[in-house]
Amino acid sequence: MDRDEDARALMIARALIAEHADGVGAFLQAKIDESIAAEDLEQFSDWFVIRNAVSLTLRSRTTLQ
Repeated sequence: MDRDEDARALMIARALIAEHADGVGAFLQAKIDESIAAEDLEQFSDWFVIRNAVSLTLRSRTTLQ
């Protein structure tokens, strides 16, 4: 991943956290499950990276301030 992709994933992560709050994990798992069921490796990869960005963001709450 390059810096632009990292930045994009973090921006999406912040938006999803704001939109889904405590439900963000369930939302992301549903998206990952859908992409696996559809055998869509590209979508799976995108959601997996975004899930990791959400996790990183939630662990370091200072990035949300």
